[in-house]
Amino acid sequence: MRLIFLMVSVALIAIGLTACAGEVKTLAQSSDGVMLQSLPGNNLDARADELCGQYGKKARFRSGHDQSGERQAIYDCVPR
Repeated sequence: MRLIFLMVSVALIAIGLTACAGEVKTLAQSSDGVMLQSLPGNNLDARADELCGQYGKKARFRSGHDQSGERQAIYDCVPR
């Protein structure tokens, strides 16, 4: 039982450290658009273009805001 608790604890710490490392998180994705979240300083534009590119489209910034030290942005996926 203690081993399982230890393994879960280590996994949660690793997840927390990964999030602190500046990973861009995809909150929503479709062929119409994407919503991303990240710490300031990360290139959300490039990630949005990558995700929209899966549908043969490019990303166009719609809106964004900073909240609690994190940045959220919404992009429309539009024809190239």
